Amino acid sequence: MGKPDVKKLESDLRNAKIDPAGLRWADPREKPFEVLGFYWFESEKRFRRFPAKAEKMNFRQGVLDHAACTAGGQLRFRTDSRRIVLWVRSVKIADSTSMSETGRSGFDLYTGELGQEIFWDSAAPACGKKEYVREIFHPAETTMREFRLNFPLYNGVEELWIGLEKKAKLLPPAPLPVERPVVIYGTSITQGGSATRPGSAFTNQLSRRLQVEFLNFGFSGNGQNDPEAAELLAEIEDPAMIVIDSEANSVSAQLVLERVPRFLEIMREKHPLVPIVIVTKVPYGPRYACEIPVFKEEFRTVFKARKKAGDKNIYFVDGTKFWSPKDYTENTIDGAHPTDLGFTRMADKLEPVLRRLLEKYGYAPGKKA
Repeated sequence: MGKPDVKKLESDLRNAKIDPAGLRWADPREKPFEVLGFYWFESEKRFRRFPAKAEKMNFRQGVLDHAACTAGGQLRFRTDSRRIVLWVRSVKIADSTSMSETGRSGFDLYTGELGQEIFWDSAAPACGKKEYVREIFHPAETTMREFRLNFPLYNGVEELWIGLEKKAKLLPPAPLPVERPVVIYGTSITQGGSATRPGSAFTNQLSRRLQVEFLNFGFSGNGQNDPEAAELLAEIEDPAMIVIDSEANSVSAQLVLERVPRFLEIMREKHPLVPIVIVTKVPYGPRYACEIPVFKEEFRTVFKARKKAGDKNIYFVDGTKFWSPKDYTENTIDGAHPTDLGFTRMADKLEPVLRRLLEKYGYAPGKKA
């Protein structure tokens, strides 16, 4: 990104009716900020879910397009600044979609000690814009606080600068009690569609509740259990857990039985003892129930075959039990993609399962918020 053009930043602030006086601009790619959700960030310094080499691999363009989205990305830090201002340049122009622009292209901010974090505010571009500036935090009192900034779910971030008071302290965040990340692979719902803001996506909710980094590899419409995806995800060293949430994108029963065993084999070659959790999809309403086939039993067949073959570290979670079929009315925006309420109910069901596994495998998840 290079150094920011301070004059442009200050001009943008004035145009947004934000006082630029007394601010300094910090680069979120540098310490003491902690960047989560982008496994290859330290080597590439890009807010991307896949490394640059993925563009030369045999991925469908749809996978690469969604890999440029920053779903699951988080920025953690501590400061006593009474002002936090974001200057953002998105990859895509904001437009009208089935998602709110805050969820698709915006950020939201949480503050509080680990396990006690609360939502503070959100920021998003205006329709037709890529760049925006927003003062997202401005309380009256000065005190040291923990912050977690969640990245956009369905857009990418080309540039981000954090404005703080010039005399404010900027410190590293409190360390997460679970040091290894949870890797999750799946669909548009995994990616966060259609949360109204990033922190409402179920993976981000679970990240706060369990106090663990989630590496979100949800690719809308493209979580099709591709072996190339498994090979890339298998490069992640020492994950605490791997979650497979790909039923809704799995195309056909035949492809489930062909691709999912191979996907699991590739993961097991690198991670023979890491717990793998297969999660099937939530109950859909009548519209999507007619359009999207159900492959729960095919996934269960693959799970049972691995168990029978001696895999003691694989688990199955029936997503159809996350809520009753009639609850799709309030839990989804369209009969499939969850509302914020639906995502909360998903997190409510998954939290105890993942918490027990983290404890079973010797990790120390945080106390329930």
